Amino acid sequence: LEYHTYDVFTSTIFAGNPLAVIHVPSSLPPSAVPQQTRQLLAREFNYSETVVLSLPSSTSSTSPTSSPNDASGASMEEVPTFPVQIFLVDAEVPLAGHPVIGTAVHIFTRLLPKGTTRAALQTKAGLCPITYDTDTGRVGADMPHDLHQHSWRPTAEELGAQQPALAAYLKGEGSGVEALGVDVLSLVKGMTFVYVRLPSVEALGRVGMFQPRLEPTVLDEGWREGVLMMMFYVVLGEAEEEGGRKIRTRMIEGTFEDPATGSASCGLAVLLSLKSGEGGRWEMVQAVEIGRRSEIAVKVDMSGEEVKRLELGGTAVGVMQGRV
Repeated sequence: LEYHTYDVFTSTIFAGNPLAVIHVPSSLPPSAVPQQTRQLLAREFNYSETVVLSLPSSTSSTSPTSSPNDASGASMEEVPTFPVQIFLVDAEVPLAGHPVIGTAVHIFTRLLPKGTTRAALQTKAGLCPITYDTDTGRVGADMPHDLHQHSWRPTAEELGAQQPALAAYLKGEGSGVEALGVDVLSLVKGMTFVYVRLPSVEALGRVGMFQPRLEPTVLDEGWREGVLMMMFYVVLGEAEEEGGRKIRTRMIEGTFEDPATGSASCGLAVLLSLKSGEGGRWEMVQAVEIGRRSEIAVKVDMSGEEVKRLELGGTAVGVMQGRV
């Protein structure tokens, strides 16, 4: 099987978040690469996520169902469509942001005719229309979403025990989880994040790993599956373009820190949009503290209190390729 690796949400090699994309040719029956083998391949790469990309018999293959229009207003029904599976090292997940962006860059730059600007990924969470800017190399993805805010939130005491270096920010009048802002949101079923707002970049730098990792058993009934991770964030101010907001983030899952988490970034943008009552654009910078700076763009379009469209944007740079 052919594979390619990318650093995602960056244009600089050895920054961003690594991703492996493994080709499964259309000439192979699905049984030739069973689910267990696909999971073992992800474990072998040991990246935060690995994509198994099923190559269509022809790049003229099109998306099988209608979907929302892309930013240009053109129908996405007649674009090349690629089925994908997204794997953590120990499980498959229905959706994740950096695999979508990295795979999109791979498809536009290596698999489709030069100049192609529209395609789609078929994820387990739904159809994901993707676009490509041939001038900048940036891709945009209309992210599937099935949003749910949970009733459970960690207490200040629980956060303090998990993050002792943040204890000073969790005590005293005008502090604690209510003042800081702690929310729990699922972007889709199986991808849930605890969002903890911090007052400063200094506080963000104090965030550490923790054990045991969070389990989804604390979530609302019907949503207790998949992964439960924590994103810590600081709102910095207005971005230079389109009136967006600049945010610094870190994403922790137990003893692992993710260099770039597109799905968590999407959820954070949705959360802030719901709090403010309006959509907008967010420019997020993640993982500076571990030397893997990642730049993630999210745009939220709302109609009333409903999220109508959620676009994730970014770049990726190729690193390695080979066969396994």
